[in-house]
Amino acid sequence: MIENLRSILRGEISGSVKLVALSLIALLLWFTVWTLHGINTDSENSLTSQQGRFRTLLLLGDEYKRLSPTQRRSTDNVDVATVFAQVSETLSLGSRVNRITPDGQNQSVEINRLYAEELTELQKQLYSRGVSVIAAELRALPAGNERLFTLSAIIGVK
Repeated sequence: MIENLRSILRGEISGSVKLVALSLIALLLWFTVWTLHGINTDSENSLTSQQGRFRTLLLLGDEYKRLSPTQRRSTDNVDVATVFAQVSETLSLGSRVNRITPDGQNQSVEINRLYAEELTELQKQLYSRGVSVIAAELRALPAGNERLFTLSAIIGVK
């Protein structure tokens, strides 16, 4: 039997080349169908997942709409520069504020030599007054046994 298979694969038997070619084409066709089915299944799973996320987003939007106006924070009248100046004064940042420049409705700030506690308190104070950090770059510098931070951030209305 093995000799017959060898003869067919070598092309020694008439029609064996056609048989091998037909077998390879059938195998290639089966592999293509199997691969396409796998891709289709992945696409269906992805679509189902995206539909679930969209439904969740719609539910969150509806829940937000149901909130009474007193539960929503009014941030239309928050002046970011004034809030930052107040917080800066409260935390005695003074000369450590290296830069504060307007960036549209937001403010771009840079503060040097902040201790970790001051950084945390800065974020809490800003947040409690309706201002949040939109984007930030934080650099840590060694200072003896502690680290001092330099904060470059864009702050704005939540």
